[in-house]
Amino acid sequence: MKIALYQIAYQIGLHPSELARLVYDGEITGEVPGGNAQSKDAWVDLHSLRNYIQWRFDQKKLEEMAYWKAIRHIDNAIRTAKR
Repeated sequence: MKIALYQIAYQIGLHPSELARLVYDGEITGEVPGGNAQSKDAWVDLHSLRNYIQWRFDQKKLEEMAYWKAIRHIDNAIRTAKR
């Protein structure tokens, strides 16, 4: 399930360029054509993003409040996409 990168980045507390870097580094499945994180064609996979956020939390690299905020937004986006 994919979503435009710019639509989810700020909601989960990341700058779009930081989320694009995670895509480049292979941490998250997605695509950033032309290197433009603000492009409407730049996207990330919601399940991959959710797994990454979970991993960061499990590694104690993400505070609990930030974790729950990100998970809530990702889960809402997944539910919306299924409709």
